[in-house]
Amino acid sequence: MRTLFLILALAGGVQPAAAKNETTKPETAPAARPTMQKYAENVAILLQNLRPFDDQPSQQQKQSVQQALSTLKSLSHDVKPTLDLYAVDPIMRYLSLDLSHQFQKINDAYTAGNYPYARYVLRQTTQYCVGCHAASSLKHSATLVFKEPSGSMNELERAEYFTATRRHEDAMLAYERFLSDKKFKKSQPELWERAVQNLMSITIRIRQDASMTLEMISALLDEGGYTPQQTEMLQVWRTSAKGWQLDPPDKKLKGAEALEKSRQLISKAQKLSERRHTFGFIESMRAASLLNDVALGDSTDEVKAEAYLLTGQTSENLRDVFLWMRPEAYYEACIRIKPKSPTAKECAKQWEFYQKNYPTEAWDKEKFQQVTELTR
Repeated sequence: MRTLFLILALAGGVQPAAAKNETTKPETAPAARPTMQKYAENVAILLQNLRPFDDQPSQQQKQSVQQALSTLKSLSHDVKPTLDLYAVDPIMRYLSLDLSHQFQKINDAYTAGNYPYARYVLRQTTQYCVGCHAASSLKHSATLVFKEPSGSMNELERAEYFTATRRHEDAMLAYERFLSDKKFKKSQPELWERAVQNLMSITIRIRQDASMTLEMISALLDEGGYTPQQTEMLQVWRTSAKGWQLDPPDKKLKGAEALEKSRQLISKAQKLSERRHTFGFIESMRAASLLNDVALGDSTDEVKAEAYLLTGQTSENLRDVFLWMRPEAYYEACIRIKPKSPTAKECAKQWEFYQKNYPTEAWDKEKFQQVTELTR
């Protein structure tokens, strides 16, 4: 198999030291304020103890998680202004996110033994906590400096830790090492599929590189040893990546033109997903990336509101990917940027529909009522 490292190296993405299966460490960041550093240290504790598919935490892990959550709740008020100041993701300016409340939701889910939902909320919260990264950044945050992952973490856990802290090159290499372990392909197909999706999301969302995406899919196919369903999924993705290569560069599309291209991609993703829910993944990721660029640009508020509506709908199909906020965040942004508009009213409907589709997720009804009141 042509390794991911070689693909990255040819693209100028990593330094040779990484070829030895060593994780590239970030450059030394400017000294963070003590409060921000304490915040980063406790977020890291959560990330390292709320590990994927670990639903039998030890008593020591439970104590570490609960102590970290208590500390983070107490720091939230002091930390939020700094996070707001350094945020570059355009959605941040429209969110009324209560960090203390978010950590309380994690605590409630964790205490109740609902570890998957606790991890889900944590992952979404870290998208805000590390929002000072540029979307195209492959390096660490200068505002939040995270420690190296624990040596006891496996490659998938390391990959997800690096993704949550925006060390994307390290994440790609860790995902590649995890995927090279053949036993997971058939014994834990859902785990394998989730890892592949998150690896591809970096090449599509962060790199925005059709050639690299195609090369990695081809490398995976060359390795073989998959179930028929896995092989078919990779073949469909390879066809999608080849089509992406032939398209004009997505980055050149602006405003309404980018919005229309996104609609076309979403329509194609929906048709592919009728065959199997993962088949439209490449198109969905491309659409979401384009829509984020629309929100970053100088389009009208009406166009941006429409972009947030479409992003929310698309992100509902990307719930296992680490690079997006929760769908309701996009619906809130849509409403706040253009209240009382038809688009805002549609976002309120979609928000309510989403919550009804996922009844096991904690719904902040008070916030929903406050925000949707703006549409009246």
